[in-house]
Amino acid sequence: MQNDEKKLAQDYEKTASTVDSYDGSHDAALEEPDAKDSLHRGLKARQISMIALGGAVGTGLIIGSGTALRRGGPLGLLLGYSFVGFVCYLVMVSLGEMAAFLPHKKGFAGYATRFVDPALGFALGYNYLMKYLIVTPNNINAAGLVVQYWTRTNPHIAVWMIFAVNLLGVRVFGELEFWFSSIKVIALIGLLLMGIIIDLGGNPHHDRIGFRYWRAPDGPMGKYLLDQVHDLPVSIFLGFWATLTNALFAYIGTELIGAENPRKNIPIAIRRTFFRILVFYVGGVFVIGLVVPSTDDSLFVATKAKAGAAASPFVVATTLVGIKVLNHVINAAILIFVLSAANSDLYIGSRTLYGLAVEGKAPAIFKRVNRMGVPYPSLILCTLFCFLVFLNVSSSSAKVFTWFVNLVSTFGAITWMCISYSHIKFMKALKAQGRSRDDLPYKAPFQPWGSWFALIATLIITFFKGFDTFMPFKTDTFITSYIAIPVFFLLWGYYKLRHKTTVIAAKDVDLVTGLRTIDEEEAKFIAEEAAKPAPTGLAKIWFTELVTVLIIMTLDFRTREQNLKPNTLLASEVTMSLPAISRTAIKKVFAVETPEGAGALVRRSIGSMALRNLTPFLLLDHFHVKEGAGFPDHPHRGQATVTYMLEGSSQHEDSAGHKGTIVQGGVQWMCAGKGIIHAEMPVHAKGQPDPRGLQLWVDLPKKEPSYQELGPEQTLIFYRRVPVAYPAGTDGPMSVRVISGKSHGVESPVRPLGGCWFFHITFKGDGTMFQELPSGWTSFLYSWKGSLKVGSEDTPVPAFYTAVLSSNANETGIALSGTEGTELVLVSGEPLDQTVFQYGPFVMTSKDEIQKTLIDSDLLVQDQTGQNGFERAHSWKSEIAHK
Repeated sequence: MQNDEKKLAQDYEKTASTVDSYDGSHDAALEEPDAKDSLHRGLKARQISMIALGGAVGTGLIIGSGTALRRGGPLGLLLGYSFVGFVCYLVMVSLGEMAAFLPHKKGFAGYATRFVDPALGFALGYNYLMKYLIVTPNNINAAGLVVQYWTRTNPHIAVWMIFAVNLLGVRVFGELEFWFSSIKVIALIGLLLMGIIIDLGGNPHHDRIGFRYWRAPDGPMGKYLLDQVHDLPVSIFLGFWATLTNALFAYIGTELIGAENPRKNIPIAIRRTFFRILVFYVGGVFVIGLVVPSTDDSLFVATKAKAGAAASPFVVATTLVGIKVLNHVINAAILIFVLSAANSDLYIGSRTLYGLAVEGKAPAIFKRVNRMGVPYPSLILCTLFCFLVFLNVSSSSAKVFTWFVNLVSTFGAITWMCISYSHIKFMKALKAQGRSRDDLPYKAPFQPWGSWFALIATLIITFFKGFDTFMPFKTDTFITSYIAIPVFFLLWGYYKLRHKTTVIAAKDVDLVTGLRTIDEEEAKFIAEEAAKPAPTGLAKIWFTELVTVLIIMTLDFRTREQNLKPNTLLASEVTMSLPAISRTAIKKVFAVETPEGAGALVRRSIGSMALRNLTPFLLLDHFHVKEGAGFPDHPHRGQATVTYMLEGSSQHEDSAGHKGTIVQGGVQWMCAGKGIIHAEMPVHAKGQPDPRGLQLWVDLPKKEPSYQELGPEQTLIFYRRVPVAYPAGTDGPMSVRVISGKSHGVESPVRPLGGCWFFHITFKGDGTMFQELPSGWTSFLYSWKGSLKVGSEDTPVPAFYTAVLSSNANETGIALSGTEGTELVLVSGEPLDQTVFQYGPFVMTSKDEIQKTLIDSDLLVQDQTGQNGFERAHSWKSEIAHK
């Protein structure tokens, strides 16, 4: 018998080792090279907030708005930027929902690969790279336009400057770009205030401009290509449409880059997007339309042979009212704008090329990094593209600017469309797999129609953006307006034909792999941050943090952070003893594999004949559900069930109207109360392991509250983001997922009915730990991997054994020693002083109550009172078990 048990354990170990564990290590979308060849992620929340803003507020707003004003007039400019700003916001919140759920190291291409089609991910990856290969020299060219206000100079100095900054690593880049972006934000706020003051009469002429330029002949709408179309309404519409292209270019670049603790910082940054769009973009173009006439010849217009003395309408505004010196200051600030944008664009472009190389979609040389985590071959190649700026030697800077704007806006528009479509597929996958968007870390507003609207609007703008190339036909602008589209489809078709990929069905989309790793990385980050000493006194507060608060909080009229408001914690009610006195294993029971449900297999220890019950615990099943098996509709009364997924995922549906999916690493608490009918069915996706997990039944106290009075409608909890404790520090060999209770300073925010302390402990290396447990509580552990010893005992607890622990009054916890790879659950609960009568899924305290339960739940009996807890037993059928 002992040999058979050992063989069973070994067979399971072999089987489990071949399955994708929930660390996502076999998920190609999450693979990374060795740590020594990896990028460094060192951007802080303040840095990512400012960089996300600084990289976007650049040439499109500061320079390109002059062209848009000339073509669309002040009202057309305002309407165009407002409309595209709304589309941009919809794209960003869609991206935020996906990124908060599954922060992806491959960015947008990773979501397209995982949720839509690997071919789309391949094409999008190269599309995004090409965008940044072009937008960086575009910003350097714009710097040349700005410098022309003073003198003509060679732009190669700017190329080498941004190359040097990026070569110094992410921490130097992040800090410098934070300051550059801070200057940009302060300068832009100053420009907005200056424009308002000028408009209200605070200028050398004391001329109150008001809405003068919104009236004829300057406004409110521009008259674009009137000499070609000879129709005023058509000309006005074309002027408005032309502003959409300029606005699209202005907003391109609001995409986020990697950050520490992305689940917290990315949603925060995205929620700020609305206010940034409203204040900077919409507010900026509104002010420009007030103080600069759209008919002024000094405005920068990209079709001009010469850029003119002023590349920005803000400089034009100061010149028109005769303010001296300030125009030079503004021009210098604008130079910082465009150089900062070029700096961040080169950063993103080099990381994009690195990511493609890591995936095997670009030559391997581009995944090399130096000791500072800089992908230097990728950086060098992207820098070489910066020398495209020398096209302005043969053509004017203005014309080259037009080419770059056309290319970048098309590349960017394709990216937006792919993000929107990936989000649409993501939402469909959630629905197909029985998961609610309400359970996501961040839920995007205006969905599901928001992503469809963004997709269609961007598609229409992109298709018609080059209409003016036909009036008359201009070969160069036509090519630069549309060449990106066939290139994108060629890349998509090439990968699809070569690798024979197909669009992933919604039910087969992988929503599980890698989630546990992300949860643990997040918990590790939080633990490391909590371990840092808190600053004491004002002298410890960095000036940069004060700047961040002043700038970012000013822009955020209200930051709607979703703070968890945990229930009163069970752990907080327990007073622990200080001496570390370990419990011992007083009984070991092998979990024999047995059929259960409809074709499923479970290993049952508690609840078996060898261990009938262990108050307050009634049953412990370690289940494995193969395809075609499951646990269809069945009733419960009198207990709480705790389902914890080790691998795969499982759907739940009950007669109280609850429905959801327990994902890998997630937990569900269900209190049956006076009665409930539910179904638990596995989710099988292509390439994913069979669902495996644990289900624990916990007895409910008859008093306070009585299970006869407790309905199921308030007693279902889905909880996926389980906090993690590190007994020996984040670099130690042990980690403890705190499903319920408290471990080494980490407390679970959930207190379910029928509560207990529940820990999932993993030994990543050989080690010993001590876990405190409430004195006198009933405790046990169950191990399914590795070798485990309890206290000072020499005999290990074999795999698939449940060890019942002693509960002497002086024992304050348990000492555990495990080898690398050992996994177990440790559970402790307060014993109940009540008789247990159990009949299948019903747990009561007397035979009479069992008899009544059998009558209440009998499908042949119709109870018209509706008070027995099984009112829907006669008619209810779950959808998940009857597909």
